[in-house]
Amino acid sequence: MIYEALNKNIDIAAQSLLNGEIIVYPTDTLYGFGVDATNENAINKLNQLKKRIQPLSIIVSSYKMLYDLCVVDKNKIDLNKYFPGPYTLLFNKKDKLPNILTVNSKKIGIRIPESDFAIKLVDTINKPIVTTSVNIHNEDSLNDIYKIKNKFPDLNIFSGIVNEGSKGSTIIDCTKACTTIVRQGDGI
Repeated sequence: MIYEALNKNIDIAAQSLLNGEIIVYPTDTLYGFGVDATNENAINKLNQLKKRIQPLSIIVSSYKMLYDLCVVDKNKIDLNKYFPGPYTLLFNKKDKLPNILTVNSKKIGIRIPESDFAIKLVDTINKPIVTTSVNIHNEDSLNDIYKIKNKFPDLNIFSGIVNEGSKGSTIIDCTKACTTIVRQGDGI
């Protein structure tokens, strides 16, 4: 079903996530598949849908949530330069997140997008949510709501404004002495 990505529909999206379902929602770059990032069964379903097993990034709603889940050297990086915005920052994760999320890697990608809907959704369930492009592995990302509905008819889809020409978020590795750009996307 297609819903507008508005406050009045946050509870529908939140309940879908808490029920272990996959949703589609807008970010400040592309539409994303989302699941509760603490639910291993939901993560497995997402991996099956995308036909791949690779590390997944998550959206958090605050620096407090970020610090609770990751090891962050506050002296090395100015988070205000990147958040909120079209960036994914890689940090070493703490043990609070399931290993399936990162395919046993110590690194986790973190986003705080400039998307009221995504941030309110995280706040509503009080858990991080997975963010990954809407596509099957090795296929182009879908950014048109009707193409998404046609390809994934059983998902709850929350329609909003996304960046039509987006290359996705810029990924920056913050786990080493110097930060390095892993993928150049929007934002740089």
